[in-house]
Amino acid sequence: MGLILKHLAKDGVTQITSQAWPDAFAGVLQTAEKFWVQNIGDRDSLNLALSLVQAGDSDGSAMMRIGLDTATVRPPYGLAATLSAAGAGGLFGAIGVYEYVVTAWNATGETQACVPVSANVDVTTKKVTLTWQPSPNAAGYYVYRTPTPGVYGSSTRRATINSGSSTTYVDDGSACAAGAPPPENTTAGGSPTYGTPPALGAGPLNLGVLKIGQWACYWANRVIPAGTAEAGNPRQSIRKFTES
Repeated sequence: MGLILKHLAKDGVTQITSQAWPDAFAGVLQTAEKFWVQNIGDRDSLNLALSLVQAGDSDGSAMMRIGLDTATVRPPYGLAATLSAAGAGGLFGAIGVYEYVVTAWNATGETQACVPVSANVDVTTKKVTLTWQPSPNAAGYYVYRTPTPGVYGSSTRRATINSGSSTTYVDDGSACAAGAPPPENTTAGGSPTYGTPPALGAGPLNLGVLKIGQWACYWANRVIPAGTAEAGNPRQSIRKFTES
């Protein structure tokens, strides 16, 4: 399968392939937009660089500005599950497959869920040990569990971890509490802006190594050069990723 990148809008959920800006002229204030990219392939990226190329007009990429977002907490990645004997401590009410996701949180909000992982609990006296990669700037994590893969109801929060450096949790099968994974990442602020853009500069933007399941967040805008007066010509950017 190789390296496959998924592009998402500022909510971190809506999948996109490009971004269109409305018609504008020189001197008209442009609004920066927030975007996500996630590695959904089966290998880590090499040194990944992002460029924005304007489609459909000769003004080209010179109009585009881009900047890496380091304020938004990224969802965890690399979630794995293993089973271990728990003796009398296992409290799963039924054997079968249980699915887990983990989110990260800070004082502002919570990320969306990471890629899920499943564990087949074949006896009720077992525990599930979860491990994942840390999310920079996270204050802690929430662990969610469901017996119905893909469906997380209003009471599927299994644990609250009050440390961003703790990336292991052992589930003994005890009942879940109120809470469900959120649909959007609000760790830098909520809708409609989902945060404040950093300083933007000319590309390409170095994203470095993007591991399997890992996310990167960036902002993009365009600068309308002096003398540009092109009514009826909205702009569109196409993302180009290269590895070195």
